[in-house]
Amino acid sequence: MPGERTLRTSIGRPVRWAEMRDIHTPLLEVIDSFLTHRHDLSARTAMNYRRAITGFAKWCQQSIGRAAEISDIEPGTVEAFLAFRKTNSSAQNARVAWVALRSLGRFLAERRIHHELGESTLRLIRMPRVKDEVRRALNDGEMWRLIRSAGDGETGARDSTIVWTLLGCGLRREELASLRLGDVELHERRLHIRATTSKSIHARDVTIPIEAAKALDAYIADHRRGEDEEDAPLFTDRHGKPLSGNAVRKLFERLKVRTGIRDLCAHQMRHTWATNYHRSGSGSRFDLMVEGGWTTGRMVERYTKSRPFEERRKAPSPFTASRKAMAERRPSERRPLEERRPSERGPSQKREGLYADRTA
Repeated sequence: MPGERTLRTSIGRPVRWAEMRDIHTPLLEVIDSFLTHRHDLSARTAMNYRRAITGFAKWCQQSIGRAAEISDIEPGTVEAFLAFRKTNSSAQNARVAWVALRSLGRFLAERRIHHELGESTLRLIRMPRVKDEVRRALNDGEMWRLIRSAGDGETGARDSTIVWTLLGCGLRREELASLRLGDVELHERRLHIRATTSKSIHARDVTIPIEAAKALDAYIADHRRGEDEEDAPLFTDRHGKPLSGNAVRKLFERLKVRTGIRDLCAHQMRHTWATNYHRSGSGSRFDLMVEGGWTTGRMVERYTKSRPFEERRKAPSPFTASRKAMAERRPSERRPLEERRPSERGPSQKREGLYADRTA
């Protein structure tokens, strides 16, 4: 029956849809329902949304002197909060809050809980400006230096395999840490990324280049510690326990010191992979989107860097295709039209020649 549906909140009290439609309903009681309908979000993104909305509610408590309500999802209050967040935290955090609150505003409008003529009350709020600092890709010298340095030490075999996998497959840090033995199919050179571990919430298969396949085969057969079940983690520590994403981050902090690459981090491997994928002609732009787990071409442009000038200079000349087409023509087709005999002309060329003769 309408009005009887209930949804559980984090404080354990059922919230009815009819009660939600009261603009004085506490905002924190709506978060669980909102995130339930945003089932397309990854676990990390949902956590960031919850954190941003909770931060807004705490700011309202301090600034307004009362608990945040649904009615506080309006332009004036939200813009004041974004300005506070940008000043006291960072522009990036302000943008994250803007995205979360805009999504919440659309949800409230779609459910006719809080809206302006059926549209979101926050539809006209502009996104906080953020200086877009695009992370660079490693150059060839830095990349090979990193691969050599990763092989040093007690866990060198594992660390170098991690570097080979990131550089060859373009995985995100959490995707790498979440890999299981059953996700690796070396005979097909296929790496399966499960939907539950991917930021895009879509499963995908990634091609393993032969260099990374050799490193993975040697690591699994001779150096990996831990259980051998298909559901066991692929990368483990020296005690056979799963390697976490934070452990991968610390690994690259050590490699930063060892290699002298000041801006080195795990995510930089993804930029380097995308650039080398493009440089090597490993596939089309669409193939790169599929392998990288992206849904828009904008991310391809963000991650892929241009080829070095030395490579561009060695590329084929823009006249190559024209010269090749001319070389493939028959000898009679290479002569100017007016010098060809009628039998050597095509139908359209015969008409052009006849018209020229009449007008001469």
